[in-house]
Amino acid sequence: MKLPKSQTGFTLVELVVVLAIMAILTAVAFWRIGPSIRRAKVNRSASTVAADLQYAQLVAARQRRPVVIIVSEPLKSYIIRDTDTATIFRERYLGEDTDFGLDLLDASPTTLEVFPNGIVRNAAEFVVEIDDYRRHVRISRAGQIRITGSP
Repeated sequence: MKLPKSQTGFTLVELVVVLAIMAILTAVAFWRIGPSIRRAKVNRSASTVAADLQYAQLVAARQRRPVVIIVSEPLKSYIIRDTDTATIFRERYLGEDTDFGLDLLDASPTTLEVFPNGIVRNAAEFVVEIDDYRRHVRISRAGQIRITGSP
């Protein structure tokens, strides 16, 4: 038996129930995915810092003179520039207002000199963090770059 056209379709109550269920499922999904997104941002930030350290080694070799990496912890940024002419080769912001969204960028020391042969004056460590998840990017005096978790 066919229903008349006026009785086909969904009622408003049924639509509201379906929308409420979808909203609850979406909220649960975001709640579960949030930490994974933050970890991915930290890992991507650490990879970017490591790539920029390699870039500094490349620029120093190409220019045949040292370059310096200067870290600004309050701004969560760093620059790679020539030591003699102060030409800036790269400027990177990693703070909360960027796609990286870091809560912390810490460097020890805050100034790192990279020589044309790839070695650095002093070993250095960069720490990137969102919430309590952090990664360390270390460069040895020999110029080897390594990304590690918390020590």
